[in-house]
Amino acid sequence: MSPDRRREDLVRTTLRLFSERPPERVSPEDVAAAADVSRALVYRYFSDMDELRTAALRSAIDELAPRLAAPEELPPAEQVRRALRAFIAFAEGYAPAYTSLLRGGSKVATERTEALIDEVRGQVLALLAERAGAGGPSPRVRLAMRCWISAVESAVLIWIEERPMPAAELADWLLDQLLAMVGASGAGDAEAFAARHIG
Repeated sequence: MSPDRRREDLVRTTLRLFSERPPERVSPEDVAAAADVSRALVYRYFSDMDELRTAALRSAIDELAPRLAAPEELPPAEQVRRALRAFIAFAEGYAPAYTSLLRGGSKVATERTEALIDEVRGQVLALLAERAGAGGPSPRVRLAMRCWISAVESAVLIWIEERPMPAAELADWLLDQLLAMVGASGAGDAEAFAARHIG
């Protein structure tokens, strides 16, 4: 196996383990055993578990990004709904890692992982802002969007732990929350944004 493929295999193995248990409970020895290689080989590619964890998270984010961009020919509300469903499925697939990274005081949260999570938030904000038309959203609507992104993260975290409703219903509910938050950001441009670009 080439060095690039071996490194990719170690990252994918780490991601698979993260789908089964929290990242803080995954060691280099676990990755080596799951990939059927030696511990020394893992350290040949990654200096420590933090570097491997960050590489795995980077790979997961690269996997998520295209899923969030729904086909532009769909109505805007359906684009957002599909992006929500994709995000919920992604979070569910990596539930232990998602829970560990977003729960306050996580042992695995570092400056590098926080920066990658912020990158996803920025991508989602950009996708929403694109639907605001010429000039983009007003500062109040933009703030509402940022607050909504935080609400989505928290709601999905609760949903993973409690499962109070089906995933599709959660996506619809979160879309309703976006409409409500944008609408509460002030009459005029917020209502126009909701009518033209989301609802």
